[in-house]
Amino acid sequence: MRDILLRNGSVVDGSGAAPYAADVLLSGGRIARIGRDLHALGAELLDASGRYILPGFINMHSHADCSVAMYPNMESSLGQGITTEFAGHCGLGVAPVGENWIYMFPEKRAFTRVMPEPIGGINPYQFYTVRTDELRPAFRQAYGEELDWSTYGEFIAHLKRAGTGCNLALVAGQSLLRLLAMGLDFRRDATEDEIRIMEDALTEAMDAGAMGLGLGLDYQPSLYASHEELLRLMKLVARRSGIVTAHTRHVPNAYYKREVSFHSGLIEFLELGLESGARVHVSHIQNAFECKIESDAMARAGVEQTLALLEDYRKRGLEVGWDVIPRHAFGPFHYPMAASMFQPYVEQCGGVQRFSQLLRTGNYRDILEAEIRGGNHASRGIFTRFNPCTNPAWDTAQRFSKTKDASLTGKTIREAANGRDSLSFLLDLLSEDPYACVISLNRRPEHTPDRDAFVDCGDACIGLDTWSFDYAAALSEGDLPLECGSPATYCGMTRFLEDQRAQRPIGEIVRRLTGNAAERLHLRDRGYIREGDRADVLLLDPARFKSNENLSDPRCGASGLDCVIVNGEIAVRNGAHTHVRSGEIL
Repeated sequence: MRDILLRNGSVVDGSGAAPYAADVLLSGGRIARIGRDLHALGAELLDASGRYILPGFINMHSHADCSVAMYPNMESSLGQGITTEFAGHCGLGVAPVGENWIYMFPEKRAFTRVMPEPIGGINPYQFYTVRTDELRPAFRQAYGEELDWSTYGEFIAHLKRAGTGCNLALVAGQSLLRLLAMGLDFRRDATEDEIRIMEDALTEAMDAGAMGLGLGLDYQPSLYASHEELLRLMKLVARRSGIVTAHTRHVPNAYYKREVSFHSGLIEFLELGLESGARVHVSHIQNAFECKIESDAMARAGVEQTLALLEDYRKRGLEVGWDVIPRHAFGPFHYPMAASMFQPYVEQCGGVQRFSQLLRTGNYRDILEAEIRGGNHASRGIFTRFNPCTNPAWDTAQRFSKTKDASLTGKTIREAANGRDSLSFLLDLLSEDPYACVISLNRRPEHTPDRDAFVDCGDACIGLDTWSFDYAAALSEGDLPLECGSPATYCGMTRFLEDQRAQRPIGEIVRRLTGNAAERLHLRDRGYIREGDRADVLLLDPARFKSNENLSDPRCGASGLDCVIVNGEIAVRNGAHTHVRSGEIL
């Protein structure tokens, strides 16, 4: 490993402090010295004049553990300055695995070789599973990689053998523990023996390197977990000084026999934290107080009350943190093509181009249009279905992001139709412009006063709720509508920095992306530019910096991010990925 000397830069150290001029010497994977006019014999010199020297960004809510086995270079993470992914949240994950594999979605090209997705795509709140031994050969065929683990320790060993582009801080998903112990008979309370199996599997995971436990109490099979089961697992994590993260319960379900809300689910998790003694972290926090009068002021008041609630629990002895998904990010699922709104029809036709042709053939279009107008859209996927009968405003929730007719770009479907029937207009458009693209305003709202208020809090941590892909990756194959991960998968952190530059000093922005997260995770030697810390370092040119967000095909990195260094090794140099895979399991 060669020493690296960054000369004449402006250090933003992650603490929130203002930038200061300095050289930074990296040696042996650590930050060896910080000062002026440093010299190091044999070191590679990087000119940092006019550039910021930053700590690598820490994504505090990631699902990179579900994709890293297929895409170990992690280009989409590194290309936006992420050097550490905190992953394993929402009870989800890919280890440990027993007889049954829960579909985690990045492995779609393998999974659908064994079992097809529902017509029109998935619903993440439903449950899809296949036998693990059937998936293993399909995984090899789809990705040229081996799904060669069962235990959590074997998964960690696989990652260490393959290498990873970023560091991974991992928690074990409770859904996987539950499925391992109970098999497919999980819609009930676990028995004592089954809870002990979960405890043993969680112990093995933490022995192997997991930092704690991830709960996803809106998802199967976790939503069926009893208070006793959750408490036992959280007490185990507490005894080992780990952390428990939670997608808290807030989606109604008949199994509960009671009303639930984000407020009640948050209280449930905080009380479990107090009772167990565990350190807890609230994933993608929301306003816990409903506002009967919708206004920015009321939304911010609700956020203040939510933060006051957390502070009350801190005073009672609970160590609790949280992350927020910023306004431009919206989780991992992204269907950028307008043709995705007709997914099952496109699949039936064999592809987007053929679908476009058939809209001009015979009475195919008339049949399709009548079916949709009658509320009988063939899709069962929540991201690809719309119903004009029950939602007459469907055409206001999609904004064109790319069209052949540039005058339509930026308009909603209703605005673009300009008085014509919106469904007829959209089908006319697709018959001439099959690859036109839209962005869902339901998924990616343009006005988010609640999220903005959480971001304004000084101890905010930023999470993107995405996978980690390579730029060439796509979940769809052939001429089917593109699925490739949301724009935040590729530029979420840099888009956040870009948005925030006019609102607050660079030191404050970087603290939300690095130092706050390191403190929350108890990472004692990362998240800052400090002598002795691990050398996860970015070199950013503010004059050339741009996130390059692309809503129609987001598979590209930022510009002006001249160098990304992970554990002292250059992972990205002037936009080129070296695939050095110098990440570590933290």
